[in-house]
Amino acid sequence: MVRSPTHADAAAYAQAVTRSTRRLSDFAVPDPDNLVGLIGAQSPTFRTFLIHARDREGEHGIVGRVNVSNVARGSFRSATMGYDAYDPYAGRGLFAEGLEIVIDTVFSDEPAGMGLHRIEANIQPTNTRSAGLVRSLGFVHEGFSRDYLSLPSKDDPARTWRDHDRYAMLASDWPAVPYRPHRPHRMALVINGVPGVDGRGVANLVAAELSLPVFSIRTVPDPAVLWELLRQSSIGGVVECHVSPVELRIGLARSGLEAAQVPVIEPVADPSKREVVDIALRVRAAYP
Repeated sequence: MVRSPTHADAAAYAQAVTRSTRRLSDFAVPDPDNLVGLIGAQSPTFRTFLIHARDREGEHGIVGRVNVSNVARGSFRSATMGYDAYDPYAGRGLFAEGLEIVIDTVFSDEPAGMGLHRIEANIQPTNTRSAGLVRSLGFVHEGFSRDYLSLPSKDDPARTWRDHDRYAMLASDWPAVPYRPHRPHRMALVINGVPGVDGRGVANLVAAELSLPVFSIRTVPDPAVLWELLRQSSIGGVVECHVSPVELRIGLARSGLEAAQVPVIEPVADPSKREVVDIALRVRAAYP
């Protein structure tokens, strides 16, 4: 059962958080006394849901808590989701069931639901259990945020900035297939001409800017192998080659790419940082 918290839940909530503090402290700041504050904070931009077990065990029946915060309307219609699962129910699948109900509410039309288009969960890379939970619901990994939250640890009360991975779900995808395959944004750049030899050619620099691999004729003399490497790369790549326009079109087609979409430039020796970034932005713009 999932519902908004009430003051009558305070004692059970305190017991649930206290019992789970040791486990939760690796990645969060558990506070057994903050339910009253959460109730007072409820608003159109912040919602809290408690997940209750129908068959209560022991001193409390609260399976977990979910906060839906940073709710934005208008053209964005998005929110951020944070949550904690509580002992002794953690790891049994009950929290996942409750989280499904919360997401149903997030995506359902108003007034019964929140009418949102997108929900994201930001999870520390080492919190594999939490990441596994959202992946089991079909969330996909969208990106990485440096120094996303300032948090203490159970071994050091001093707060430090923690990196987070970003997972997201769209209303159009919900309900989703568990462990839905990631579909990374596939991009390609072709540098066609006589490659530079000083190691600071544009290929490596642009590839680093775009986080793409380099497939170069300097290391793979057979162009057919270059196109096959590009075809097998799920994210694309920067191809450094020296082929005719016809060979280029055929090679890109064999790589599964539209030749008209792939930017093609000539080699640039020792480019400036601005030139590198300009080329990288041009590549991103080609794949909206």
